[in-house]
Amino acid sequence: MKVIVRVLPNTITICNLLAGCIAVVFALRGWTDFAVYCIFAAAVFDFCDGLSARLLKAYSELGKQLDSLADMASFGIAPAALLHNKLNILLSDKITGGFDSGLVWELWTFFPFILAAFSALRLAKFNIDARQSNGFIGLPTPASALLTGALVSLSVHGHWLAAWMEQWYAIVILSVLLSALLVCHLPMFALKFKNLRWRDNKTPFVFLLLCLLIVFCALIFRQGILFAMAVIFFTYIFLSFIHSLFRKK
Repeated sequence: MKVIVRVLPNTITICNLLAGCIAVVFALRGWTDFAVYCIFAAAVFDFCDGLSARLLKAYSELGKQLDSLADMASFGIAPAALLHNKLNILLSDKITGGFDSGLVWELWTFFPFILAAFSALRLAKFNIDARQSNGFIGLPTPASALLTGALVSLSVHGHWLAAWMEQWYAIVILSVLLSALLVCHLPMFALKFKNLRWRDNKTPFVFLLLCLLIVFCALIFRQGILFAMAVIFFTYIFLSFIHSLFRKK
């Protein structure tokens, strides 16, 4: 029984890693929706491994390092691969324009991998920063990955929310903005409840209520779950900014 308790969280983390690896392959093949589903599955595994470790009190340094490596694949490389494939499609006519000019544009398609680099930096900082035990400083990598996946998938399906992503420079700008948010010093709240009292958990409760409202409205107006996901993470970033301002005051 003790062996199962010790191994279970790490097994779930391995599932996170496998989902991330599959997401990378799907993204590079242009199977955007399947890649996004795998990233979402990885996020579920990422939540469950931490939850199981807390419930079973099965913390370990191995689990901590393994979790970061899995997150790097699922929430660093996979979303960068999605943006790379999207940019490759948008620049396809320029890439075939000739060796001299085409090579420069093809090199541009690898620019989104700065998101993977900054995700690695974000994860490394998280491992050594004691201030992030109850909250986050900078955008968490799962939020960055899920927002990226939702936006890319919406753009592939021609949704109005992601219409701006049909310009190649928009992908470059998005890569820079997300990279900056990952390593910025903006405090961002975590969905960790101290107890079930409203007074002690106002921000998480408000966010969960907003999430339910967003999902309900998305279903009512037939916008789809990916639309709801994108709006939820935009809301998360906005609420974190507002929450940070009130804390400073």
